[in-house]
Amino acid sequence: MTLMSAMSRHASGEKCAPSSWAGGRMWFFAAAVALTWLALPHLAHAGRCGKGHRLETHVVAAGETLARIARGYDVGVDGIRRWNPKVNPNLIRPGQKLRVCIAKRKSKGRSCRSGSKIRHRVKKGENLSTIAQRYAVTEKALLAQNPRLRKAPDRLRTDQVLTVCSDPKRVKGSKTCGYRMPLFVHEVIPGEWASEIAGRYGVRRRDLYRLNPKLRRNPNLIRPGQRIRVCPEIAPRRRQKFTHSVRSGQTFGSIAKKYGLTMRELQSYQQGKLADRDSLRVGQKLIVWRDGALVSGYGAYNDNRGVLRVGVQLPPGRHYVIKHASTAWGTSKSVRLIQKAAAKYSRRKGRGPKVHIGDISRKRGGKFPPHLSHQHGRDVDVGYILRGDYKLGRRFNRASKSNLDVRRSWMLIKAFLDTDEIRYIFMDYALQRLVYEHLRKTHAVSSDTLDELFQYPRGRHRAHGIIRHSKGHVNHFHVRFRR
Repeated sequence: MTLMSAMSRHASGEKCAPSSWAGGRMWFFAAAVALTWLALPHLAHAGRCGKGHRLETHVVAAGETLARIARGYDVGVDGIRRWNPKVNPNLIRPGQKLRVCIAKRKSKGRSCRSGSKIRHRVKKGENLSTIAQRYAVTEKALLAQNPRLRKAPDRLRTDQVLTVCSDPKRVKGSKTCGYRMPLFVHEVIPGEWASEIAGRYGVRRRDLYRLNPKLRRNPNLIRPGQRIRVCPEIAPRRRQKFTHSVRSGQTFGSIAKKYGLTMRELQSYQQGKLADRDSLRVGQKLIVWRDGALVSGYGAYNDNRGVLRVGVQLPPGRHYVIKHASTAWGTSKSVRLIQKAAAKYSRRKGRGPKVHIGDISRKRGGKFPPHLSHQHGRDVDVGYILRGDYKLGRRFNRASKSNLDVRRSWMLIKAFLDTDEIRYIFMDYALQRLVYEHLRKTHAVSSDTLDELFQYPRGRHRAHGIIRHSKGHVNHFHVRFRR
């Protein structure tokens, strides 16, 4: 007798012979177990975890796979599939929510009693020391926040997620800086110049001149040891001076790249003592200055969170196309600056396409998956200007060397920069290179302006300039306005 036939006979009222009663009970027990097992995926989908586990909701970010998400939570891929039975593992998309059951630990990390809680995803090549330096905290503090690391602190895995508490002794915002950040005094090292210093802190030269009137009168006479006031958009770091001994096969360019410097920076550090940078000798000594840990009190902090208290919706305009009207809410200042930049670009673009405006914030701000920011109305995503036939619809179009209209894309970026209200622009590093090299070869802007604005060619991991790399910006650039 099959399981289904036994269940059918029971449902119809058919009686079993006494000799088969035990067998009937066994069949019904098996049926109950089978039905319970079939219901388990539904229970997991409903957000229930087994005893000793807690539920986490993960919002998929651009480029993530199930394997990467599993590594971050120290669980198996099969587990994520089991907890999310309705999800196609091969078709996960940004913004999608996944349930993850994580084992509860008796040893809990300490809470952030002061400062902000930051979730850091470990990158390839990072270790506990480099992560601690990045956030200006001690390795001991990292271990206290992440008890799973205590037994094996040297076994960090790529994509592992760590909790970091920002510096509780962070210096308060200065009135001179509009209370946005603390004032910092930069001490000039040999070989520095105004635009390089401005780029170091993510500001414009005009920002330095406002705070240092004497520098405005003679910006070319910067001397070692001179003290320059700055309101840093990039947290200041300690400088380390050392001597590099040239090895076989090394070139001047490869040495600069090794330390995240431009060749102009590396050459300036030699103070005129390098006769020919194209004819280096093995064993030749070069002076190098590189960044170390963050200055105490200027630790990283999370300024992406917030709400939009008095929002303004970006209205339709003849210079731009809006992807989603429902997510085009910002501060009145942000909306005005977007319109101003789009109008300025439109006057210069000729017959080029309109500006493609993406997400700003929701009507009242707050969390906006899959974005980490876009919560307080001061962020906006903007599509690159591309060549060829394409539509400005509900999706951005991917930019590449083959289709990026470099000249018009720069015109659009510059229109935003010219508002003088930009904190930073996130732009894919490879696309930065295309724009940078175009500007350098055409002499459209000065080398000083390139040093001031661009992270490229220092490497995507060195924070420099207003235009910086951030993953996921190959089809649009991200603008953050000042308060």
